[in-house]
Amino acid sequence: MKNLIILLTALFLLVFVSCANNQEAKNLNSFADGEIAITLGGEPRTLDPTLNSLSFGSVYMIHFFEGLTKKDSADNVVAGMAKSWDISADGLKYTFHLRTNAKWSDGKSVTASDFEYAIKRAANPKTAATYSHMLNVIKNASLVISGNAEVDDLQVKALDDYTLEIILENPAPYFLEYISVSSPYFPVRKDIVEAFGDEWSRKPETYIVNGPYIMTERKTDEKIVMEVNPNYYAKDEIIAKKITVLIMDDSNTALAAMKNGSLQFSVIEAPMGEIPSLIKENYILQEPAYGIYFLEINSKKGVLTNKNIRRALSLAFDRNYIISNVIKMNQIPAGAFVATGMKDYDGKDFRENGGNYIDIDNYQKNVEEAKRLFAEAGYPNGEGFPVLEVRSTPGYFTVICEAIQEMYKNNLGIDILIKSEEYNATYQAMIQKDYDLARTGWTADFSDPMAMLNFFSKSSAVNHTGFESEEFNNLLEFAAKTQNEKDRMEALHKAEDILFDYMPVIPIIYRMDPFMISPKLKGAIFNPLGRYRFNYAYIEK
Repeated sequence: MKNLIILLTALFLLVFVSCANNQEAKNLNSFADGEIAITLGGEPRTLDPTLNSLSFGSVYMIHFFEGLTKKDSADNVVAGMAKSWDISADGLKYTFHLRTNAKWSDGKSVTASDFEYAIKRAANPKTAATYSHMLNVIKNASLVISGNAEVDDLQVKALDDYTLEIILENPAPYFLEYISVSSPYFPVRKDIVEAFGDEWSRKPETYIVNGPYIMTERKTDEKIVMEVNPNYYAKDEIIAKKITVLIMDDSNTALAAMKNGSLQFSVIEAPMGEIPSLIKENYILQEPAYGIYFLEINSKKGVLTNKNIRRALSLAFDRNYIISNVIKMNQIPAGAFVATGMKDYDGKDFRENGGNYIDIDNYQKNVEEAKRLFAEAGYPNGEGFPVLEVRSTPGYFTVICEAIQEMYKNNLGIDILIKSEEYNATYQAMIQKDYDLARTGWTADFSDPMAMLNFFSKSSAVNHTGFESEEFNNLLEFAAKTQNEKDRMEALHKAEDILFDYMPVIPIIYRMDPFMISPKLKGAIFNPLGRYRFNYAYIEK
């Protein structure tokens, strides 16, 4: 009987393993040629390019829409909706000549008026576009956005159906790259927006787009399906004919889907404990980006109004320990805000030239200084200090916050609570100033230090810290106007000095995301601006 039971158990296990292997094989082979599945996290806040303000939302945007310029498969800026352009000698006037064969997904021609309407819609204060400050490079944009000029004063004009003129406030060498990835510059159709209002971008039948993909299916909190736009002028160049974007926010669920072959890419960070083995198995994408992850501080609330407290909180945890013992990846600890990899006027790294504001290699010295600052603020050994709340997304960043929580307790004698939630909830809390500390991030929209520091500009709608400085804004404005590259970069260094004198944020690590990727996914394009593209992606058989 004992031998019979062992035999039956063995047979059961054999059948179970066989079924599991068959299921995995089924999942791995359930994709037709030209089909892939990815996840960009939870339900997107919006698919309206004018209203989008999130990095991963931009990934949707560059698949559904195309600007005047675009990035090619080598990540170079090339002609998009505009087949060519002229730039005036002073670098201020751009005249774009649109393709006559560019069509919307319903077959209508893409015209210069579509771009004029979309850009002016983004600048209109009634629209309340979070990223409207990205238009400030255009002449009169800051006046329009602030309500001090009429929308038609914005220097964007359709000269005819296929010619668009944009006049800049100051020369911007990065402008052609900027408009290739910045969704407020993407066209939208006036007749569609006016006919369907806020609902226009929520249903496949009303989501009229001009990019390489159309939306063919949308199920809230489940999936968004993209398929090649039959009216896209370069549709024959697209390899991924169908991209299913699965809506999910749990790292373990994403990993299971990755392993069984039903998912090929995930922006959800891998489960912390799995990262070392996943790296060995080539399931982790380690791509540096022009970005940073940090704790945003509500500097207008309670004890956080004290600059010494903000400074102490930035000093009292060990970034190198977090990287080597918690994250266990190749991240770079952040002791400033402008990310590594951006060039200074002399061709060297801006961050290397500027140095750090937090000495990331002298942890014990930092802790002693943090204790001194706490005592000076009236909280020796944390006595009487209130419990602060840190908002963070689940998984990867919550684990990082837990490490910071422990170090705050050991070094300062204070307690913090961690509220783990979807980022959309955190973002809404920051808008309403209903937070103490919030884990967030910022990724540049073009490869220049200005793109990082603009986060704190007076026209920024994403800075919820309470930091504002006339001198800081004047330096940014000077940097935008001067054509002397040395003077421009020196102004940006001074602006960052002012930022860290106030201390509205606590830098943690520069962006290098532990995104999960199937070893079988080939052809996807990952760039430092975080605008990932899957047009040319495929599953290796």
